[in-house]
Amino acid sequence: MTRPHVRLACLSCLSCLLAVVLTSCKADLRELCYDHSHGQNYNLALLLELNLELDLDVDVEVSTEAHTKVQVPDYMKVCLYNPVTDQLAKTEMVTGYGGDLSVTPDTYDMVVYSFGTEWTQIRGEGDINTLEAFTSDITTTKAPLLAAITRSGEYEAPGPIIYTPDHLLVARERVEIPPFSAENRVITLKALASTVVETYGFQVVNISGIEYVASAEAFVTNQARSTFFGRGEKSTEPATIYFPVEVDRERGVLSTSFNTFGKLPGESRSYLHILLRDTSGNEYKMSVDITDQFEKTDRQIVIGEPLDIPKPESSEGGGIAPSVQNWEEETHDVPIG
Repeated sequence: MTRPHVRLACLSCLSCLLAVVLTSCKADLRELCYDHSHGQNYNLALLLELNLELDLDVDVEVSTEAHTKVQVPDYMKVCLYNPVTDQLAKTEMVTGYGGDLSVTPDTYDMVVYSFGTEWTQIRGEGDINTLEAFTSDITTTKAPLLAAITRSGEYEAPGPIIYTPDHLLVARERVEIPPFSAENRVITLKALASTVVETYGFQVVNISGIEYVASAEAFVTNQARSTFFGRGEKSTEPATIYFPVEVDRERGVLSTSFNTFGKLPGESRSYLHILLRDTSGNEYKMSVDITDQFEKTDRQIVIGEPLDIPKPESSEGGGIAPSVQNWEEETHDVPIG
């Protein structure tokens, strides 16, 4: 699969494109370029390379671009932290490819992240150790569905049910900004930004009677509640990811993709719970331990356990065929004033 990388340099920075791209997190001090002038207001030119590759091929009819494609952001936020105190020293906004900055000469831990995602939120920006990406808890209407599956206590489902996160592009570097030169020369820093969100393809391939399935929903338990991307660590707080599933009757499978901050660190087991409804509104449940599948390099979760959906006695008046009674005339006096 072709790896789509995006680069941009200002016209005066073309000579810097031959520099080595910085890829490590919280790395040592980086070699900088001093070859050109950007004017008196700037002393740092930040050039971002965006890694938009997921190495994931998901065959679904329903649009899942929010999961399976990493988009070029309109803006990136630059956070500069004091490496001794870990406190925020300065923030700047640049385009998705970088921009020119005015930075007080010093040594910083720099964190750059994509700004303005729909579901992924940011908090704790004042300290590099508390800088966190998270998503909101989902509405309580889904909680009874998960409780119905896990009511026996056989399956673990701790923590809140949360929305799947959007991709968040992040670059982290240690950088030293020298004093302003008399010639108003600037330094040029390159950094690589990659997503901190994991994407998985998902299929259930052994369903008998899939033609009778009207809808499907899934829960994946023991996922990381968030990610502390300033320090590059997943949260140890558990959560359950919820997502609807496509019913592909032509191929006879359930399939989709989902995003997560990653499986919860440690020895906890992760379960996939699926709730199906047939055309009469009858419910069918499946629970599978998918812990080991998170270790697969292709990031494809495939469920082969058989599930039989019998032909409903009637497909009328169920969950997808509501009926309306005839109108009956009623007269009421309405007081005014």
